[in-house]
Amino acid sequence: MKESVLAQSAHIIHKIVGNDYMKLPHKTFYFIITNFLLVSAYCFSQINPELVSYNTSQCKEVYFKNLNKYQDRILKTIKADDFQTYNLFVIANCSSTEVGAIELKSDTLNFVFHGIREYKTYKEKKNDSTEVVIEEWTEELADCDCAFNISYKIKGLNDKEYKTTLNGKEITESEHKFKIVRENPSFKIIDKDTINYIDIYGLKQGLHIQNRKDGKLFSRINYLDDEKISGLAKTYYNLDGFDKIEIYMDNKEFTISKYYKNSEMIKICDTDGIFADGTNCKYLK
Repeated sequence: MKESVLAQSAHIIHKIVGNDYMKLPHKTFYFIITNFLLVSAYCFSQINPELVSYNTSQCKEVYFKNLNKYQDRILKTIKADDFQTYNLFVIANCSSTEVGAIELKSDTLNFVFHGIREYKTYKEKKNDSTEVVIEEWTEELADCDCAFNISYKIKGLNDKEYKTTLNGKEITESEHKFKIVRENPSFKIIDKDTINYIDIYGLKQGLHIQNRKDGKLFSRINYLDDEKISGLAKTYYNLDGFDKIEIYMDNKEFTISKYYKNSEMIKICDTDGIFADGTNCKYLK
């Protein structure tokens, strides 16, 4: 395509100028040459990038409560020889990343992904005497969303900065996996220890200590991205004949309950949750 346009331009110029280009007025000569160079530059600027490979990871589990806080983003751009590879992190329907494509329009590079689509035709009756043929693409989606790492390896892009979009929505390179919602984190310092840390995304991190209104300890637990990980999850007072019952968890799972009477621990039980009855109890008193 480029060669044909250039050849046609050169042929036209030669036809106009011929071998007597020195006899042309300077303005006419420079006008012709300038337009020829513009046409040439335009032709060489038109590129047709090719998606060499598209890869998507298996579904990566993310904490459901935080799902809407994650942001789609470009993790990294790698340029090597005539290839550019864009690695992306996205939250998408569990079955919607099977197929990938790219679109280049002007200075915008659009990354596309979607699930497996099927072309269907069927007839639909509008009334007793009329049938209408319906033709449509259908895409079956799952009843869940998930996190994916996907990559696009592209050949033939110009070495320039493109505006990047994902399925038509702007996406940029960022180190932040969450949408930023706060300018500064918040925290408390007690006895030189930092507690109750809430990061710039509004997520609890590290040790959080919570007291009841009467000042008694309610929980002392470690968080990661707003999810409870380990520690004292909840404390009951004056319940079922006990002065205090403590419910603990470890590695995101509830583990044991400790029962106190007269300020002494009298038994330890396995537990499946805050409201679950203790099982497999060991009595200490």
